Amino acid sequence: MDTIVCTSSSARATQRRLPRLVIVEEHTAVADVLDAGLWGRYRVRSVIATAQRSVAATVAAARAARPDVAIVAVRPGPFIDAELVMSGLRAAGVPVVALSTVDLDDDPVHWGRCLLAGALGLLPKSADLADLTRMLDRVLSDQPPMCPALVSRLREAATRAATDDECWTARNRLGCLSVRERAVIGKLLSGRCPAEIAREDFVAEATVRTQIKSILAKLEVNSQLGAVAVARAAGWPASRELAVAS
Repeated sequence: MDTIVCTSSSARATQRRLPRLVIVEEHTAVADVLDAGLWGRYRVRSVIATAQRSVAATVAAARAARPDVAIVAVRPGPFIDAELVMSGLRAAGVPVVALSTVDLDDDPVHWGRCLLAGALGLLPKSADLADLTRMLDRVLSDQPPMCPALVSRLREAATRAATDDECWTARNRLGCLSVRERAVIGKLLSGRCPAEIAREDFVAEATVRTQIKSILAKLEVNSQLGAVAVARAAGWPASRELAVAS
């Protein structure tokens, strides 16, 4: 349904067009959940970003919906397709809100990169639907969706990191880790040993050690201390576990 009908006892019914919203997401199931939660407030269309679809094709499919605002799912790593999609949409005049797989405190540089790429606002995928609709409504009403001072700090952090070759080499390597491996290295960063990780996660210690071997191979290091050093060089937090979203 394309319109909401508003009535009152003193005025005849008027019609208001629902804002058009396009969702760019890798996973159909996630897009469907967002669609169901936002339907009725927006006219929703989903574009599934796949390895077979180029950035240009993804942007063209999103623009074909003539959106008033777009949601783009993003994740840290060596693949910057989502950033290029956001840049393409912003160049076409489409406001963008990004949904990240990591929280702000866990990877502020990643959030800053999204802002530099054109996102007007960001939220973690774990955010409440009410927070998302509030941010979308602020974007549609030309109000700042995020604190301007915070946006400035995040942009500056991303700009500084982009000039650090060691940082970006480390971040690219870390982007190859699986969700489970990110969780394990997050625990290593917080000082846990393999036995402690195994007890906390209710798995065999041998399983954790196998996962650590995979981490070392992907990061091209020979020890757990080396893996931790790579994570710290990338700006990952040393004082808490990394948030991992499915």
